Amino acid sequence: MLEGFNKHASTFADDVDQAFWISTGISVAMFVLVVGLMVFFIFRYHHSKVKQNEIKNITHYLPLEIAWTVIPTILLFIIFYYGYSSFRELRTMPENAFTVDVLGKRWSWTFTYPNGKRTTELYVPIGENIRLRLEAPSGDVLHSFFVPAFRVKEDVVPGKVTHLWFNATVAGNYDIECAEYCGVGHSMMLTKLEVMDKPAFDAWYSSGKLSPHDTEEPKGKGEELYKTLGCVSCHSLDGSESVGPSFKGMYGAKIKVLTEGKLREVIADDDYIRSSIRTPDKDVVQGFQNGIMPNLSDQIDKDQMESLIEFIKQQNDTTPTAAHEKPKPAAEEPVKTEPQAVAPSKPDGATLFKTKSCVACHSLDGTKKIGPSFKGIYGSVRKVLTDGKEREVKADEAYLHRSIHDPNADVVEGFPPNIMPPFGKMLTQEEIDALVNYIKELQ
Repeated sequence: MLEGFNKHASTFADDVDQAFWISTGISVAMFVLVVGLMVFFIFRYHHSKVKQNEIKNITHYLPLEIAWTVIPTILLFIIFYYGYSSFRELRTMPENAFTVDVLGKRWSWTFTYPNGKRTTELYVPIGENIRLRLEAPSGDVLHSFFVPAFRVKEDVVPGKVTHLWFNATVAGNYDIECAEYCGVGHSMMLTKLEVMDKPAFDAWYSSGKLSPHDTEEPKGKGEELYKTLGCVSCHSLDGSESVGPSFKGMYGAKIKVLTEGKLREVIADDDYIRSSIRTPDKDVVQGFQNGIMPNLSDQIDKDQMESLIEFIKQQNDTTPTAAHEKPKPAAEEPVKTEPQAVAPSKPDGATLFKTKSCVACHSLDGTKKIGPSFKGIYGSVRKVLTDGKEREVKADEAYLHRSIHDPNADVVEGFPPNIMPPFGKMLTQEEIDALVNYIKELQ
């Protein structure tokens, strides 16, 4: 959560730290002085040691009054000087800086570069002035863009554009966090900032790759949007259920949706997909939770919308009109062969974690996402809500099996209910056992 915090990785990190330590040092010194004198006076002038007739009525003492007025004033001016000088440096935007647009929305960050490249992590060259133009979609909530290692933080407000800048001095990876509580997914609003050497950054910037670490470029604009808009977190491409319905075979299919509380059947055509992107809570697919998907209408233009729809169309195995029809038998008679006895392969927990979309909501490194991390979960004691009552349970095999079959039976404290579908209906018992064994190994 504070990766690289002690590296002082920006040009003004030292100045900000200096202002902090001067302010803290003066505050601690004054606290010790005042409290120390109070304790001294309590014992030195205790009523048992002083007679009433010896107490003098002192109306004023000019030297002392001057001292306790002038000295604190000087100390306040010292704090102000160091605080203001570092603040002025932070707020003075340099000319000709490399500008990146940052969109903060519930609960992710998106970065758009001058050449149109869009990413979910921020990549910048070392030693260059970087200016961030920050905004949030209308109808979203207040966020705050925070890079602890750079000592920079700025509010991201719907309907308002804010700015910050930095110049990174140390190559490496750093955390980006949201420093303003913004709802149930606040703790998941994390991403990375990678500071790169200038040649490596230029090579990536001029390529079509979404990330400097990608081995190949996306096949089209639609795939790029699928990844950078965060669709990949909730919608699979292999038919497995996640937080949202899979895109595989969706286009042209008849699906049941809830519209204003009423169940109806619609065709997943172009108009339906456009409506779902612009107003995701209008027609919620049966079996999935509303209020999860953000409104993306402010984040993509008309051409990008069509590219994303085209990408969803490409996820069908057949043409839309025949997407759910059984394939007709081939005209030629198939060649008959003797059946071969093939031993069924055992399911692999690590593979299931990825293919069954557990990866969309559960991390393996201890970081919070939509659901709790799998790292160290086995054998730990968890606070859960069971029928609205808080209790503690041990995350043993029985608990893991129960959570897969009925995820709303025991909801871990701090996480929203009704997000995870009951995977007991989608997995075989052998697959569930393999997944549980995999989780047990993640200590």
